[in-house]
Amino acid sequence: MPETVVHFQIRMPPALHEQLASWAKEDKASLNALIVGLLEKAVEQHSKGGSKEKNLSS
Repeated sequence: MPETVVHFQIRMPPALHEQLASWAKEDKASLNALIVGLLEKAVEQHSKGGSKEKNLSS
């Protein structure tokens, strides 16, 4: 069964966009794939209690 895909827009500074686009190109990946991968890793780290933001807000 196909996974449901959610679309949303994100605002970011142009310099950050350029850095991410360059990183994706180096990795021969799409910008979307790179960002999804980074978000997945961040969520996993947060779930394990390894997030700095979680530690600062507790």
